Amino acid sequence: MDLTETEISSKQIFSGRIVDLSVKTIKLPNGETADREVVRHQPAAAAIAVNDQQEMLLVEQWREPIKEVTLEIPAGLIDATDASPLDAMKRELNEEGGYHADYWEKITEFYSSPGFTDEKLHLFYCDTLTRLTEKRPLDADEFLTSHWYDLEELKKLFAQGRIVDAKTLYAMSVWENMLLTGADAEE
Repeated sequence: MDLTETEISSKQIFSGRIVDLSVKTIKLPNGETADREVVRHQPAAAAIAVNDQQEMLLVEQWREPIKEVTLEIPAGLIDATDASPLDAMKRELNEEGGYHADYWEKITEFYSSPGFTDEKLHLFYCDTLTRLTEKRPLDADEFLTSHWYDLEELKKLFAQGRIVDAKTLYAMSVWENMLLTGADAEE
């Protein structure tokens, strides 16, 4: 069965700095029509940053859509100043954590929630970290702190409902798999 949906029309509802919202009328595989609300979102890059003590860096910050403080891996939008997702990851590791990585490797790229948005995240593993004496300033509207956690602490935080961010949960799973299999990111 061909599951392809065909766009018939599109109406832009909102255009913002980070997201655009449109309503698309599509033709379903059975010939009927339906509306799809689609959020176009800038792509982003994120880091699984691991130090010499086998701890992962997380940032703590307020997230207005869910009205709570979250623990997340360092991440940010790929903007016009970035030549690549790697450049964005390096910038965010610097801004949010105050670190430079001598080793990094792209792990994967994935969509955060393809049922309604095209947001693509590029996930990198990095280690061999150096604390920077001068870090880039945070964005004017960004307030956060950073902390290091070993895998057992991360699991406890998840069980307590303190880690609710999907990219962070995915990053934890990737890192745990690397530790369990003895896989080095270079392999």
